[in-house]
Amino acid sequence: MKIIFWGTPRYAAENLIDIVKAGNEVIAVITQPDRKRGRGKKLNPSSVKEAATDLGIPVFTTHSISKDQNTKEILENLNADVYVVVAFGQILPQYILDLPRLGCWNSHASLLPVWRGAAPIQWSIINEDSKTGICIMSMEEGLDTGPVIEQEATLITESDNLETLTNRLSGISSKLLVRSLERIRQVVSLDKSSMLEELKAIDQSKLNGNPSYARQIKKEDYLIDWSQNAKKILKRIQGLYPNAYTLHNGKRIKILNASLIANNEHLNEIYNINSEIIEKAIPGEILMVNKQNGLVIMSGDYPIHIKYGQLEGKKVTDSYTLSAQSNLSIKNIIGT
Repeated sequence: MKIIFWGTPRYAAENLIDIVKAGNEVIAVITQPDRKRGRGKKLNPSSVKEAATDLGIPVFTTHSISKDQNTKEILENLNADVYVVVAFGQILPQYILDLPRLGCWNSHASLLPVWRGAAPIQWSIINEDSKTGICIMSMEEGLDTGPVIEQEATLITESDNLETLTNRLSGISSKLLVRSLERIRQVVSLDKSSMLEELKAIDQSKLNGNPSYARQIKKEDYLIDWSQNAKKILKRIQGLYPNAYTLHNGKRIKILNASLIANNEHLNEIYNINSEIIEKAIPGEILMVNKQNGLVIMSGDYPIHIKYGQLEGKKVTDSYTLSAQSNLSIKNIIGT
């Protein structure tokens, strides 16, 4: 069974590697073009391209598959049996979906029909969901609307951030894709509807949850709004890790790890912050800076203890060092 793999980020690259390790024949990879990254703005290949090159698999890139006649002709000539799509980053038009005889299959990082769209892992954390998961679905023209043949859930813990949850979901995705490909290999049906029936595909209307859309993350989403309640701020920091940031004197300060302080006894005993200080504080106000405990900032309801952060142009550090680098002191208002 000849497979063409479509994907771009490291998450997808790990899936590609595991699919090949399981003995599947991947004859080509389609990925996004090299992009300028880093301080030098040098062109760098996608993680999937790097993995495919290491594996000796031919790589093709496309800026827009819906307008790319050259790549379409390449795909027609390759005549693959099945396409596997993992975080490719472009919507495949119907004429591409119709090319492989055993269909196009997508690994989507949510428990569909919840969080269809581009950023399901981020929004599952930001939205304070208790669980998420992976679905392997048959692709159709609608956005992540196809019937599902494999699904597995995982709990979202209080300490999970985008990196830890993505890593866990990647492992689940690889496992379900390998299992799905083995099932697809054994299909004897010739038409799509019979094939889906043979694979016991489940229509999303019969799955738990109401349809929701995980829109693309925008630049403005990364800026922390200190007037929000502390729990929302923490979940945004975790869901957008490591890129949620605040501003001070025109410089960006990334907040990488923080915790809520809701216990009044802790405020007095550990942080030396009394209830009167909190009542008078405004969102974004620095309530404490010291070497022992670092940095505490007021949110819309509770104080937030900053543990680790990064001033632009500097390395990741503890919050006390961060405060010194950023010239932060008690009663400063950050966020502007």
